[in-house]
Amino acid sequence: MIAGRAVLIKLPRDKCDVDYIKRLMALTNLVYRGYEVWVPDMPRTIEHQLYGFRDFKESLVFGVTPKRWFARTWMPLKTLRVYGDGSMKGDRKAPVVLDFRGSVIRLRQVCKNESGYSIELPMPSWVVDRIREGGDVRFAMIGLRDNEPYLALVAERVVEPYVPSGYRLVVDVNVWSNGVAYGIVNPSNRIAEYSPLRPNLRLIDTWYHKAEKLSKELGKLKRLGLGSTPGAKRLWREIKALRRKVYAYLRDFAQKRVHELVMKALRLRAEVLIDDMIEESRRELIEEKIPRGLRKVYLAETRRFVKLLTTQLRWYGVPYEFKRLPSTICPVCHHKLTQEEGRIMVCENCGFKAPRDKVPMHWAVRL
Repeated sequence: MIAGRAVLIKLPRDKCDVDYIKRLMALTNLVYRGYEVWVPDMPRTIEHQLYGFRDFKESLVFGVTPKRWFARTWMPLKTLRVYGDGSMKGDRKAPVVLDFRGSVIRLRQVCKNESGYSIELPMPSWVVDRIREGGDVRFAMIGLRDNEPYLALVAERVVEPYVPSGYRLVVDVNVWSNGVAYGIVNPSNRIAEYSPLRPNLRLIDTWYHKAEKLSKELGKLKRLGLGSTPGAKRLWREIKALRRKVYAYLRDFAQKRVHELVMKALRLRAEVLIDDMIEESRRELIEEKIPRGLRKVYLAETRRFVKLLTTQLRWYGVPYEFKRLPSTICPVCHHKLTQEEGRIMVCENCGFKAPRDKVPMHWAVRL
């Protein structure tokens, strides 16, 4: 099985021509649709690189085929890897050079339409770590995200899932207000460890409400026709900074918790069961009448959490499956559970009682 992981590297805007990258993305879009277009004022080496990927349209590098309407499509690029002992691997004419001797990445002809133009970037430790784990960064992609230039490096490795030792790691994915709960079921079919993983909700709520308060002040200025004043612009910058802070915090939290869970599974050689109940949690937020903006914050990065988790599980050869482990049905007698204060679930039929997020662990025991 070929497993892959990718990392995004922001490129310096002053060294990259955004309009040129847009043209590369447009050309890639045409290749998706089966067209072959040779642009006179574009380097032939770059166009040859692109058309060399035509047989890999469904690969990890290309990803999802664009819809019928015009879509921005990142341009796939081959890489040349230069190792510390001087050995090389890959296409000598590749636009992306990973130089492990100097710990730099060189991009040739993909940032500006100038003959011989290249830029250098520091080598991320992520690349070195993937190489140490037996991976190889054969491909890269260049494109725009929020109109900012980025380079994506794609690492691949051949891995076979290990035979589980009898341990099971159960991951119950909810929105952040409830947290992501995990439990470890040992070979004796007992819950050996259980813990909810929650971000600092008080900090998130503080940032969110402060941004909302500033948004109302900005709205008042706009209604008075003062939306272009320095004060209004300052408020808008503060609002954007607060919102970025919220999403950056949640993104960092998701990445760290995923890594911790995967390392636990590796250490125990456990099979992973994932109960992805994000939609059910979203409906719960609506029923609790949580403001729409705060619901969006609590849902942020949850889908990415699942994507990161499955990607890293495949990379390390950890066997996993998605399993429905209901938190509102009694795992003992299968009657409907009643929720009490503090998200405690109680079965009026058999007397079973447990925190709502721990109920899926009891289901895993009985599987």
